[in-house]
Amino acid sequence: MNEVNGVWGKAVEVPGSAALNAAGSAFVNSVSCASAGDCGAGGYYTDKAGHAQAFVVSEVNGVWAKALEVPGTAALNVDGFAMINSVSCASAGNCAAGGLYFDSGGNDQAFVVSEVNGVWGKALEVPGTAALNAGAFAAVFSVACASPGNSGAGGDYQTCSAIFQAFVVSQKT
Repeated sequence: MNEVNGVWGKAVEVPGSAALNAAGSAFVNSVSCASAGDCGAGGYYTDKAGHAQAFVVSEVNGVWAKALEVPGTAALNVDGFAMINSVSCASAGNCAAGGLYFDSGGNDQAFVVSEVNGVWGKALEVPGTAALNAGAFAAVFSVACASPGNSGAGGDYQTCSAIFQAFVVSQKT
């Protein structure tokens, strides 16, 4: 759905999401638009095994591309749950996103991923969170982009004392 000059357009299914969403549960958790008709969105869907997988989708010049599983999350998401919590776009085809995935021990880990010139890169665990995340829960909840390749993200992690603490991280080209 797009809003132009104060008027909302008609909602449409996220292109490609039906093929991804084999188990019948998909959600968009975040949308960001750099300009009219140039947006990014992300969330999660359930695959045929019933596992939650993170996805992103981009809109350029008013046309939504096909949704895709966040590149690299299949290797990270060993325990079957990943999602995008936040997307931010600096310009058309230049976005960043973040969320969480479950590692092989069932621990929540924070990840980020960037889109550059319309191509989504490989997701990576937020640098430094492995050392902080002694309580087995870390996630990105907010991402903001100032310009392509220059973003910030924030979220939380749990200490070994089960106390949640905040973290921030920056990306700079």
